[in-house]
Amino acid sequence: MSGSGVLMSGIGIHISKNDINLIFDELENNRPFEACGVLIGSQEGGIITVKMAVPVKNSNRTERSFELDPTEFYNAWNSAEKDGFEIVGVYHTHPSSPAKPSAWDKDTMQNTSDVWVIAGIDGISAYRMAEGMVETVEMI
Repeated sequence: MSGSGVLMSGIGIHISKNDINLIFDELENNRPFEACGVLIGSQEGGIITVKMAVPVKNSNRTERSFELDPTEFYNAWNSAEKDGFEIVGVYHTHPSSPAKPSAWDKDTMQNTSDVWVIAGIDGISAYRMAEGMVETVEMI
């Protein structure tokens, strides 16, 4: 374990360059506010494959937190299920800080085992909460 309190997980996430670019576009287009969305795809074994990143309105619209708009989230979830996929994670942006979970992120991550992709001023990283610890998810 590093001094950051982040462990390496045994899973990986495959996300296309196009979806990574979409997330960075969301970061720039919504600055100074956080942007967010869902990651739709599938999971087999320890590999999560993202079919598409879908922007979802940030109902909270602040510079330090996000809240997925319930109606847009439901529509994305419903569409994913109709296509035989599921929501495998969420993404959000840190327009003025690194791509590491904030204290607010860590508290909120306690409620889900989904992967969180965070785009910040230093790049993009993926995490998940497992047994009360934040783990780094390898982006493959």
